[in-house]
Amino acid sequence: MSNRTAFLFPGLGAYSAGVLGQAHREFPLIERIFEEIDGVAAGHGVPSVKAVVFDENAPSIRDMLELRSELLQLAIFGTSVATFQALLKEGGRPDLLVGHSFGEIAALTAAGAFTLADGVRLVCARSAALREWERRGQMAAIGVSESVATHLIGVLDEPDLVVGCVNAPRQTVLSGTPDAIASAERAAAALELVFAKLHLPYASHHPSMRPAVGEFLRLIADVGQRPLTLPVHSPIFGRSYTDNDDLKQAIAECLVLPVRFLDTVRDLHSRGFSNFVEVGALQALTRCVERTVPGVRTFAPLADRQQASDNIRAAARGGGAQRAATARTAASCEVPRPRDGRENERIAPEAAGAPSREEMLDRLRALYAQALEYPPEVLTEDAQLEAELGVDSLKQTSLLTAVIAEFGLPDRTDDLRVWEFPTLGCIADHVLSVGQGAAR
Repeated sequence: MSNRTAFLFPGLGAYSAGVLGQAHREFPLIERIFEEIDGVAAGHGVPSVKAVVFDENAPSIRDMLELRSELLQLAIFGTSVATFQALLKEGGRPDLLVGHSFGEIAALTAAGAFTLADGVRLVCARSAALREWERRGQMAAIGVSESVATHLIGVLDEPDLVVGCVNAPRQTVLSGTPDAIASAERAAAALELVFAKLHLPYASHHPSMRPAVGEFLRLIADVGQRPLTLPVHSPIFGRSYTDNDDLKQAIAECLVLPVRFLDTVRDLHSRGFSNFVEVGALQALTRCVERTVPGVRTFAPLADRQQASDNIRAAARGGGAQRAATARTAASCEVPRPRDGRENERIAPEAAGAPSREEMLDRLRALYAQALEYPPEVLTEDAQLEAELGVDSLKQTSLLTAVIAEFGLPDRTDDLRVWEFPTLGCIADHVLSVGQGAAR
C-alpha cells in the first residue's frame, strides 16, 4: 500500500499562545471539547484551559511554565484532540496515529483507548506524579546525529546526561540535570553546533525519573482502557499498540524510555506512508519528517493561526502542494506586539542614529552569510530562510540569538518564535521596530 496518511501528535513543547483563537469560531466542536476538559480539570483544581487556549493574547510558553503544570499540559493535549476531531469532521481519514512522548496520551485518546475525560485524568495524574521533578532537569536539542551526540556525552563524562529523543538525522534531544545540560551547551558552542534548550519543566526520558512511573500508575489505577478504533504507533516501543497491551503501563514507561521518532518515520515511509499531518500546535514533527524522508507531503494546519480553519480543511483533504497547509510568505510576517497591547513603533532612520532599513538588511545579510557560509547574494530580503534556503528551526534560533547580541535587543531568544521571522526582511523590521538598531 502507498500514499498512506499518518497523523502526528506532538509532545510537551507544542504550545503556541492563542493557537485556536480563529479555528474555534468555525468549529464549535473545539469549544465543546475544551468545556469537557475544563469540567474534569476543575475537579483537580486546575483553572480554565479554554480561557487560555482561545485567547489571542494568551500567556507565552515561558509564562505558562510559571503556572500549574496541568494548565500547559492540558492545553497541549486538548489542542491535539480538538484538532483531530476537526480534521475528522472535514473528512480526514488517517491510516495511523503516532504520538511523540507526551503526545501518546492524546493519540490514544483520539483512537478511543481512553475517553476524553479519562485522557484529562491521565494528564493531571502525570503532572502530579512528576511534581517533585519540576525544575530539577532540562532538555535541549542539538543539531547532530545520535551517534555524535552519544560521543559528545562520552567526552563530557557527564553521567547525568542521556539521549532522550532522536527526532531527525541531525536533531537529537539531550536530557539531564541543569548542570549537565549547561556542560553540553558549552561544548556545543565551542564546536559551533546548533543548540537550543527546550521549554520543558522536566528531564523527560531520563532513567532518574523511574520512581515517577510507579506513582503515575498508582494515580491512574481507576482509569479504564477501551478497544482501539484506530491503530496507534509508539516511537518509544517501535511498534503499533494492540488491545492486548497494558496502555497505562506503556504511557508510564514513556516517562523514562527514549523516543526514537527518526526510526519510526523511516519505518512508516518504507511501508507506504507519504502524507504526514501534525495534529497540534507548531510544526516541529513535520519538520523532522521532511528532514528524514524528503519528498513526502506534510501538513501543519495550526502553524498559521490566522488561517487555521482553511488549513485544517486542506490537511483533511490532503490536497495541494507539499506543506500547503503551512506556507507563510514574507508578506505575512508581522512585527510581534508587546503583551500589554501597545503597538510597536518603528524608529525613523534618522532618529537616534538608527540605520536605514537597507543598511540593516546589509548588516543582517553579512551576519547570516558568515554564519551559514552562504553567498550574500542569495540572502535576499524576501528569501524564505527555511523553505528556500534550508535553514532549519534550530539554526534559526541560534542565529536569532546572534542578532539579539549584535544589535543589543531587549528580546529573550526563548520568547521569539522563529516562524514569525521567515525572512531577513521580517528580522530587519523587528530590529528596527524595537528601536535598538544602532546599539552596536
